[in-house]
Amino acid sequence: MKLIANSLIAAAALVAVSAQAEGLYVGGSVGGSHYKDGDIAGYSLSDHADTGLKLYGGYSFNPNIALEAGYANLGKFRSSAGDVKADGYFLDAVGTLPLGYNFSALGRVGVFNGKLKADGIGNDRGTSYKVGLGVQYDIAKNISVRTEWERYRFDALGSKPDTDLYSVGVNYKF
Repeated sequence: MKLIANSLIAAAALVAVSAQAEGLYVGGSVGGSHYKDGDIAGYSLSDHADTGLKLYGGYSFNPNIALEAGYANLGKFRSSAGDVKADGYFLDAVGTLPLGYNFSALGRVGVFNGKLKADGIGNDRGTSYKVGLGVQYDIAKNISVRTEWERYRFDALGSKPDTDLYSVGVNYKF
């Protein structure tokens, strides 16, 4: 937990210090979130899908490797005990492979500090992994559009459920 907090602070400091750096970028995505596990703390879920979003900042060390930190709100799901809200913070290593014609493939792996807040059950936070794949199209030198699939693993409330986010977003490079 301290490692993630310190990493996020370091990433925020990197953003503040290098505001004019060539490799710095910010972005946001929105899409469908799908909860993959059948229950939380013994309560079954009746609604497994909602709208999710993420906001992030990153730094490209070269055209193929970047580090991203951000926040993801994965939505609200209904259980037999009440609503379950899912969100958290992440730190990812992102690899980019140019495909041609302004298209690139993306791959990511990282850590996710997720929180589940369940009505009638309680709140819990835990750290686990996060992975993803996507495609990016560069509209202009500073603007690109991404479409991604990401899997967020929670480790909270006595379970380790996965939540998938299928999203479309925009990046702005400084």
